Amino acid sequence: MTPRQRVLLALSHKEADRVPIDLGGTIVTSVTKAAWHDLRNYLHLPLQEHQPMADHVQQLPYLEEDLLMRLHADVRMVQMPAATAAAPEYRREGSYYTLRDRWGATLKMPVEGGLYFDWTDFPVTDTDLSQLRQFDPPPLDAPEVIEDLRMQAARLRSTTEYAVAGSGVIGGGIFEQGCRLMGMEAFMMAMAAEPAFAESLMDMITDIYIASCDQYLDRVGEFLDVFTYWDDVMTQQGWMISPEMYRRMIKPRTRRLADAVRKKTDAKLFYHACGAAYELLGDIADIGFDIVNPVQVSAAGMDTSRLKRDFGKDLVFWGGGVDTQRILPEGTVQQVEDEVKRRIHDLAPGGGFVFAAVHNIQAFVPPQNIIACFDSAVRYGGYR
Repeated sequence: MTPRQRVLLALSHKEADRVPIDLGGTIVTSVTKAAWHDLRNYLHLPLQEHQPMADHVQQLPYLEEDLLMRLHADVRMVQMPAATAAAPEYRREGSYYTLRDRWGATLKMPVEGGLYFDWTDFPVTDTDLSQLRQFDPPPLDAPEVIEDLRMQAARLRSTTEYAVAGSGVIGGGIFEQGCRLMGMEAFMMAMAAEPAFAESLMDMITDIYIASCDQYLDRVGEFLDVFTYWDDVMTQQGWMISPEMYRRMIKPRTRRLADAVRKKTDAKLFYHACGAAYELLGDIADIGFDIVNPVQVSAAGMDTSRLKRDFGKDLVFWGGGVDTQRILPEGTVQQVEDEVKRRIHDLAPGGGFVFAAVHNIQAFVPPQNIIACFDSAVRYGGYR
């Protein structure tokens, strides 16, 4: 069975020859630069001095074909970095590197021992609607950039048998991007105390995302199997905001974006929601998303057998294959293998499961544990 056939069967809630596997198919199912470096060294694979980055904020390199094949990956990614331009300018300011995102916010990462960038300075500084009307939105990617993505996607479809995933979203989720524009505390206060401003800000974000996705999907949409979107509204214990506020202010705009995407592509819609997302899953399905990720098994209420029982007919679980907070970084090879076996047992029956780690694999994860994770997914993921 080809990788694409394997993925498409899983997305149709059917069993393939084995559970499909994703590593590096999205910017939320990959491996960070530090872990990537150690993994390639461990496998005796060559290293480039300046590896292109799929996501500068999270420090995610584009993963090479030799590594993807070694770890049995069935999905390939076709998209630009979401938060930044393809090659943002890194500046050194004292003990930090700084860069700007597409929207004008400043991010910093320590020069010594820094692993990723944090947002530190924000372009929207108050809740004056007149300031918002003067805000200079980020430009859409140039036509030649989109044409290059189209060529990548067309090549993958014509010369390989992999599934293709990508996104035209140029920032965080609609809620996340509000936080990136104002700072999380300021934006959440605006949602509560200045709702007209907060909703106007999210309308602007939604409009820009729809325009960007339209441009991307007009050229790439026919080649996609999966369209990815991300928006975190949960902590590891529960809601970050009230569910009523989510359903009143965020969900309708997410639905508008999802509806716009569906007009341009037949790809399945993928929603990334970290944390204790159990109470959000019904909303995700109601909006029309087909897939949920990362299935954070260490968060409250995220027992995989319960998730499969309650939502397995409505949603595909893309992730949840191994706990990346404790088991993958701190466990033995045997503990990793046992964890993978358990999650496949819970999530794989009847299809509707794409194996991936819970979010991106971070620095200091032993490379032998990463290899054990994906080799175990093949060993225990067979249906016949």
